[in-house]
Amino acid sequence: MKHLLGTRQLKAAIALSATALLASGMVFAAELNNKSFAENKKEKVKGVILSHEGSSFKVRADDDSICTIDVTDTTKVRFKHHSVTSESLVTGLYIEAKGKGNEKGELVATKVEFNSTSLTASRQADAIMEPVAARTGALETRATSLESRATASEDRQNKLDDQQKQTAQQVSQVSEHVNKVQTEADEANRGVDNVNQRVTELDNLQEKYSDVVYFRVNSSTLSAQDRQKLDNLAQQTKDEKGYSVMIIGYTDKTGSAAYNQHLSEARANAVIRYLQEKDNIPVYRIIRPAGMGATHEVADNNTSAGRKMNRRVEIKVMVNQGLTNGSNTSVGAATAKLPGSGAF
Repeated sequence: MKHLLGTRQLKAAIALSATALLASGMVFAAELNNKSFAENKKEKVKGVILSHEGSSFKVRADDDSICTIDVTDTTKVRFKHHSVTSESLVTGLYIEAKGKGNEKGELVATKVEFNSTSLTASRQADAIMEPVAARTGALETRATSLESRATASEDRQNKLDDQQKQTAQQVSQVSEHVNKVQTEADEANRGVDNVNQRVTELDNLQEKYSDVVYFRVNSSTLSAQDRQKLDNLAQQTKDEKGYSVMIIGYTDKTGSAAYNQHLSEARANAVIRYLQEKDNIPVYRIIRPAGMGATHEVADNNTSAGRKMNRRVEIKVMVNQGLTNGSNTSVGAATAKLPGSGAF
């Protein structure tokens, strides 16, 4: 009976570790600062959609507070001055909502607006987070496998208890087997702890290398100096694992907004083509490129020198800490090694 209890304790320990493993990949380690709205008072909120349930959305506002916005059948949802459905309000989208507070402290929206820049940023977030969700699913499968092994171990222990009644020698053999199973369980728990840490770090992208290339007025052509910069940056990624390349194009404020948007995208695409064709950077390493038009200027657009600094493409090499740290971690003695590299 003692041996049976030991195995049940083994199963409980592995199940508990597996539960902690799944939870760590889905919970944000951030303290939420909730915001309420006064009933019938007009309010305006700008922020990023964190999640939604039915017609209610959780939004992190520009002041870092968390609030709830309700979208009704009468809410006007607008994109580039065009009406769209509320299904366009996806997680990661930066929005501006106007409305009145209700008795629950929520904002009942009369109008919700977003632009192309917000939509591009949301799509980039999707490109980064989709592999994270895939990794979490794989870990859930591994946790289920561990629990199955615990159940099988308990069945084997029951058979050994029956044999114990026959001879003292068989009892000794059973005890030796239980000790071995306990050792494997300890190794499995240590492996699960290591995997928990890696899951926590899966969405932890850190910038490791970066550079900026500049363009002439109305041009998306790379200069010889720019091409050399890209060659040097690509060379630095040769020995990296789990990296992605973020490429964002900009313009100065000369010209219309529509033209600047198109030109910034052309500049970003020129950098991508060069990195793929000349420096052999795989296409799956490159996060979906973004053209940000004349936004996010780094210098004064009223001077020639300032406009020159704003006609740029920023290139950043982001390294995924969850894929590069502890790439040889294994879960227990009989569990396969997790992949040590990958790309967003």
